[in-house]
Amino acid sequence: PPRRALPPPALRAMASGFDIFVPDVTTAGYDITGADCQVLTVTLAPGQAITSEPGAMMFMSNGVRGSAECGTITRTCAGEACCKVVYTNRGDEEGFIALTSDFPAKVIPVELAKTNGSFIAKKGAYMSHSGDISVGISCDCNPCTCLCGGLGFIRQNMTGDGTAFLSAGGTVLTKVLAEGETIVIDTDSVVGWAPTVKFGVRTAGGCCTCCFGGEGLFNSTLTGPGVVIVQSMSFEKYKNAVAPPVAANKAGAGAGGDGGGES
Repeated sequence: PPRRALPPPALRAMASGFDIFVPDVTTAGYDITGADCQVLTVTLAPGQAITSEPGAMMFMSNGVRGSAECGTITRTCAGEACCKVVYTNRGDEEGFIALTSDFPAKVIPVELAKTNGSFIAKKGAYMSHSGDISVGISCDCNPCTCLCGGLGFIRQNMTGDGTAFLSAGGTVLTKVLAEGETIVIDTDSVVGWAPTVKFGVRTAGGCCTCCFGGEGLFNSTLTGPGVVIVQSMSFEKYKNAVAPPVAANKAGAGAGGDGGGES
């Protein structure tokens, strides 16, 4: 008798309660392709528009036109460019546009209708949005978390009822925290959280741990209820990983300069 095909193995549940972020694009009007350095392709009906940060466009149909709009100083405070680009389908037929992040990253769609109409993200996480969304700022007025939390005084705050697209590197995980549940996380690994989640800090350990543990003086804490999104390779980690060792080069350049001066 013919051999039966074995079913695909089920995903093993993580003991931490986190899930690998897998966007549901079946009825979303957009598609996300690639295992990493992903491409967001959005279908645009005639007259429909999508907003993105400058330089995100990869390709688009002939009927789509872009126009730059200048924002306020709050955009630069939140880690974004002062201007944004609105791409509108001005043709009579359905069009498309493909967008990419400005660093090797995955595209993370966040439907604000599922997060009480708001979502808070770290600086630079925003890539684009569709629908009625306002990208503003969320100020942290707590001196402890502001100065020691690693995310600074201003974070990005997206409000509305559309879909925001964020950038995150490496493996992206998500978890819905229960009421009062707290997780401790490396600050660079934070992508964003629902407005019902409380952001806090705690010391990374004793004096020896703080000096030599590699995590600095403080770790971040997120307390539920609400959804949180984390990443394994933030842009900060990526830059440190690929940065060339400049100390020796600088030393050589300095020696050469001194020699030239003596001659």
